[in-house]
Formats: sequence, structure tokens, C-alpha cells
Amino acid sequence: MNDKLVICIPGQWKDRDKLKRSVQKKSRGEYVLAEDLLMDTKHNRAFEIRFQEHDAKLSEAFYYSERGMMNDKALHKLDKHTHVLCLMSYMGSLDSVQKIVPAVQLLLKSGGLAVKIENSGKAYTSEEWDRLTSEARVDQLLHTFVSYRQNEQYYYSCGMQMFGLPEAAISMDTDPDASMQVMSQFLYGLLTHVEDQGSGSQGFKIYGKTYASQLEPECFNEEEPYLHNPSGMYVLTEVV
Repeated sequence: MNDKLVICIPGQWKDRDKLKRSVQKKSRGEYVLAEDLLMDTKHNRAFEIRFQEHDAKLSEAFYYSERGMMNDKALHKLDKHTHVLCLMSYMGSLDSVQKIVPAVQLLLKSGGLAVKIENSGKAYTSEEWDRLTSEARVDQLLHTFVSYRQNEQYYYSCGMQMFGLPEAAISMDTDPDASMQVMSQFLYGLLTHVEDQGSGSQGFKIYGKTYASQLEPECFNEEEPYLHNPSGMYVLTEVV
């Protein structure tokens, strides 16, 4: 089981020293790249990094990501990357997600081309990332970091382990657009503690309908280390 939040950032850096100098310049010395760490000297924290060579399959991975909306121009740009930097930190809270956002923004300003969140499969161009995380509000982070998938029976979320919370799932019998709204609203409530939605004893209301939640110990990504959520998932059911 993976316990790290992992974000991959391809870039056009000649070598590690070039990236190191760019990071120091763009952050005005607040961030320092040293060995296998990116250190935030202002807030006294550090992130693990892996600096890797060109990956010939990278643009394909971005193309088949959960977003799947990168245009040909963006994918062609990714083909020209020289290295890939993987940024890692321990996950499990809203705070841990909020802290990694500025580090990602800095790496994009320092020559990064795009972002792929390994814990949910979502991918963005640098422009999309800046727009979506500009204020780092809870709703922005939820939308940016968490993806939604489906199997033969359920629509379900993927990525809530980054926040230390269970996933949400709802029957395929639900209208697809409505199901995403219900799940995102429920997960937003968990993140902001708007109401005790996790008790299962009381429902939550959205668009005039009431839904009950039942916590199940397992989620739908048990076999995928980066996607596995040890907190399980809430199955949401409309109360008729």
C-alpha cells in the first residue's frame, strides 16, 4: 500500500543543476533543491523528489489520464520533455494537500510542462493547474485532485485517500450528471465537516432528494497501490 502523495511533472531542463538554479531564482531563495529533497525554507518543510530521464511513454500516459482532454499541441509539447520530476509527500489530510500545491506551482514556473497526480490519475497542463489551484480553496482542491470513475454497478470517486477520507460511490441507476453532483457535494461535506455525513444514521439533502450513506471497508481500487484507499468508501443510496 502506498502512503505517499505523488505528483509527476515533466519539464525541459538540461540537467539537475539547471533545475536547481531555476528553482532558487523563481522562488527568490525560499525553495532549495538538495539531493533528494525540495526544501521550503520559509515554512521549514521538505518534499521528496525523484529526478528521472526522458520517458518515451509519458505523453501516452497523459493522453489516457482521467482528464483525457489534452489537445495535440499540449501532447506534442510533452514529447519534447527532457526529464521528469516526481514530487512526493506523506498524505492523509487537507493540510498535506494544501501544502504541496505551492511547490507544484513553483516547479511549473521553473520549467515544468504539466502535472499528473498519480493517486487519482488526473492530469493537467501548467495553465490549467494554475487556474484550478489559484486560491487553493477546498472546492478547488476537491475538483482538481479527485477523479470519478465507473464500473458495471457504480459511479465512484478516486483520490480521497490523499485527504485521509473514504471514497464515495453511487449506483449506476442514478443519472450520470446527478451522480457526480451528489458525490462531490457529499465529499465536500466530509472535507469541511459541514455535517456528520459519515454516521449513516442521518441523510444529507441535495436538489430536494435525501441520501443515506453506508461505510464499506473496501473500495474499488484494492489492487492499485497508488489508488488504494485504506479508509474504504461510503455507498450513497437515495432515501425514497
